[in-house]
Amino acid sequence: MKNILKGIFIALIALIIFSCGEKEEKIQEKKERVFVIGTNAEYPPFEYLENGKVVGLDPDIIEAIFQKLGYQYKWANMEFGGLISALQTGKIDMVIAGMSITPERAKMVHFTSPYLTSKVAFITNKKNPINGMDDLENKKYGAELGTTKENTAKNILGSTVIPFQNNTSALLALKNGQIDGIVLDESVAEEYVKNNSDLLLVGILEGEPKAIALGKNDKDYEKINEALIQLVNDGTIEKLKEKYKVK
Repeated sequence: MKNILKGIFIALIALIIFSCGEKEEKIQEKKERVFVIGTNAEYPPFEYLENGKVVGLDPDIIEAIFQKLGYQYKWANMEFGGLISALQTGKIDMVIAGMSITPERAKMVHFTSPYLTSKVAFITNKKNPINGMDDLENKKYGAELGTTKENTAKNILGSTVIPFQNNTSALLALKNGQIDGIVLDESVAEEYVKNNSDLLLVGILEGEPKAIALGKNDKDYEKINEALIQLVNDGTIEKLKEKYKVK
């Protein structure tokens, strides 16, 4: 009888130790995962570099999400056109870069719920301006490679579209007279016009929903999406939009 009780006692101790070990492993796994977040920090006020640090609306949203979840993260700044492929190959864990939801992208990534809708705008050079939204046809446009703005420009009758690796290069081409206009998010366009007296806002089109992109099978998708939804519902996102003057 004593041997039987001893055996049961040993089995219980082993089970407790195993359970504790399993919990510790899960806690350790949560602590050890450091999310690598891909962005293109040339898109103020959504994301840009300030003293070498990625700042802006999107980084503030990420900080709020990760504070809720207690996760760690670090940034990977790269060209916009390479973000989805980097996500698919596991070089990064998620993307936040003012990225619009499209059916094509949704086949490759798992989008969260939208956190805002941003309108599309056109800017031009005052020296050789596009004279309003009725004057968009038969012009040469610059747009960041891989963005929905590239497709917007292509859909304009008679347009020639030059894709650029980043908006900084497109801006330089516009100032040098190599293109007639650039297609951008409204808030980004307004930021450029405000800081460049030689530029002019032509006009605005309807908006596009923006979201965070994760891998198709990311185990933390639901938690991240739920945290984002909470930030939308409790007014945090709206306050951050006001902070960065995003419409």
